[in-house]
Amino acid sequence: MNDPRYTAIKVLLDNESSRTTLDQSLAKFSSRLDDLSPRDRSLANLIIFGTLRWQGQLDWIIHYFSTRRLNQIRPVVLYIIRAALYQIIHMNRIPVSAAVNTAVSMAQKMAGKPAAGFVNAVLRNAGKNYSKVPLPDREKDPSLFLAASKSLPLWLSKNWISAFGFENALKICDAVNEIPGITIRANTLKTDRQTLASQLDPFVENLSFTEYSKQGISFTRPALPISDMETFKQGFFQVQDEGAQMIIPLLDPRPGETILDACAGLGGKTGHAGQAMENKGYIHAWDIEKNKLLALASEMLRIGVSIVKPEQKDMLQSDDPRYQNYFDRVLLDAPCSGLGVLRRNPDAKWKRTQKDITRLSRMQKSMMLKAADLVRPGGRLVYAVCSCQPRENEDVIFSFLDKRKDFFLIHAEQKFLKTYPDTLSMDGFFAASLEKKT
Repeated sequence: MNDPRYTAIKVLLDNESSRTTLDQSLAKFSSRLDDLSPRDRSLANLIIFGTLRWQGQLDWIIHYFSTRRLNQIRPVVLYIIRAALYQIIHMNRIPVSAAVNTAVSMAQKMAGKPAAGFVNAVLRNAGKNYSKVPLPDREKDPSLFLAASKSLPLWLSKNWISAFGFENALKICDAVNEIPGITIRANTLKTDRQTLASQLDPFVENLSFTEYSKQGISFTRPALPISDMETFKQGFFQVQDEGAQMIIPLLDPRPGETILDACAGLGGKTGHAGQAMENKGYIHAWDIEKNKLLALASEMLRIGVSIVKPEQKDMLQSDDPRYQNYFDRVLLDAPCSGLGVLRRNPDAKWKRTQKDITRLSRMQKSMMLKAADLVRPGGRLVYAVCSCQPRENEDVIFSFLDKRKDFFLIHAEQKFLKTYPDTLSMDGFFAASLEKKT
């Protein structure tokens, strides 16, 4: 059965039951998704991302109409209801009857006849009356109101209201619930932004240049998958949010230098550093995950960056004396909650907890102290995370500066780079640039 709705449910269930990211679940089902027509693949992706994006709102409505508590509903049944309700509320072209009938049929095949009856009862009622469901009182319980109306876990709703104030938290919620466009970075080793834009223009919609990054291009609705584009195959660009494109200029790598990308991941910032260095010098790309390094090596080959040496290393165990005071510049793009990139990774809303923030902040502080030992005197250390959480942002830097008096903030007045999706149409990033005293 390769129906787009069925495939969407399978991806959602895999993501629910595993500790992996949504990207990894999508990769697991990539062959099934690729077998769909372009229109059906688009529908499957809309349902997957939309259901996760609006899960909190959907659950508030389901709870109102269900005779069972949410934790008493089998995951497969709950996701079938969520996905159908998402289509009814947020996809205007889907008739209520079609969404309900498809969900009932799917429930019967995947969970049995009694489950199908339950799905039918909930959706028939919710489909007609969801707009009448009362929301929590905004004045009496703003956190619960934000959680139910804007689809946030309650702990994060409280967190954002505390950190940003209610009105700003509301704006951030609206921004992260939008479907983002695609942003890429021109690879200046092979082309320039203007030339690349003219090549892309016939195949995309709403093409525009990014305002803050001088190499970025944004667009929507590409005529074919990014990986099938000839310009992609030739390595003329990397997919990268504008906020992420602003990190490497803070690092300011120069041709001929020796650089460390300490948590290199899939190589977006590694490639950006390579092009800034004009492919001259040395970049050591470390990561704890071998699979990411294999993907990074393939990516560097595609974009023509030949100065990268991938190495499987754990930053917290980086005691190799060869690298003490060794690097001209070190980028620590630290593991984080990912709560700044919810537009693209909505599953993180439901997988992260307050305890994760505490655990990650502790890890980030330890990694910064390790990274500091690797920077030569007069060298630069850049800390970056895709999170807007103060405990992962300023708290890490202030803790570091308190312990390492041999470092100082380079941009003393502005202090930090912060991007928020509500005002800049970027993902949420934080970065700080520090220099080691000579």
